[in-house]
Amino acid sequence: MLRASAAEFPDAVRERLLRELGERGLVAVQLDEPLSNDRFTTLGSLLGTASPETDPAVLPYVERGVILNLVAEHGRTEDVSLQPFATNPLTLHSEGSGRRAEEQPRYIVLMCRDPGDEGTAAQTVLVPMAAVAEGLSPDALATLEQTRYRRSPDGPWIARRVDGRWVFSFRDFLSQPLEWTHAGHAPSADAINGALRDLLASMYAPGAAIRVHWTRGKLVIIDNTFFFHGRTAGRSAGSSQRRHLQRLRILAGPSA
Repeated sequence: MLRASAAEFPDAVRERLLRELGERGLVAVQLDEPLSNDRFTTLGSLLGTASPETDPAVLPYVERGVILNLVAEHGRTEDVSLQPFATNPLTLHSEGSGRRAEEQPRYIVLMCRDPGDEGTAAQTVLVPMAAVAEGLSPDALATLEQTRYRRSPDGPWIARRVDGRWVFSFRDFLSQPLEWTHAGHAPSADAINGALRDLLASMYAPGAAIRVHWTRGKLVIIDNTFFFHGRTAGRSAGSSQRRHLQRLRILAGPSA
C-alpha cells in the first residue's frame, strides 16, 4: 500500500498509480488526511472522466455533481435506492453491468472520511475476476460469452475477453429474476441457467474475497474490469460515528 501526504497527492505518485492499475487493477493509498473535494475530483481527472450522479434517489448525497457520499445513516431497508446509505450488505457486482461496455465506469475511486465504529461498520469486499474465471469450466465461459441481460440489448456479454483476460459484466440480483438472452447454440435453457449458477458460485467461493479495512484517509482505486465489488452488512446505524466513504466513478482511462 502506498503512503502519501494529502498535500502532495496525487501529483507526486501519478505514474506509479497508473502503472499499478494497469498491472493489478487495484491501488490502495493511505493518506495522512482525506483529500478535499477539489483534490479528489482532480485525482479523478487524472484517471479519466468522472461520471455524473444523476439518479434522483441519490442526489441528496451528491457534491460537485460527481462525488457520492456513502454515509451509513439508515438501518436495514428494503428500499433499493436507500441501501447504499444503510446497513444492508451489497451483493457482488461489476459497476454498470447492464450498460454498454464503453458507458461502464472503468475505475471506482473510494476514499474514507470516517471508517465508522470498529467491528460494526460495513467493509468493502473485492473478488478478482481472474479467480472467478478460473473457477468456471470452458463450457460455462463459452455460454456466458454469448449471454447478456435481456433488457440490455446493447449491453456486453456477461463474459468477454479484454486484453487476453476474462472480464464480466454481471450483478448478483439475489431473489430478483434475471432475464437473459442467448445468441449461441447452447443445448438448453437449463445449460444457460447452470452457467449462471456456476458463475455465482465462483464469485462467492470461499477464500476468493479481499476485504478492505477502512481507516480515515485510505483511498482505494478499483479497476471495474479486474474486480467484482460488494459490501458486508453493518451492524448499527445508531452510532454517532457513522461510516462515510466518498466515491467517484471514472468512465474512461486517461488520455495519452
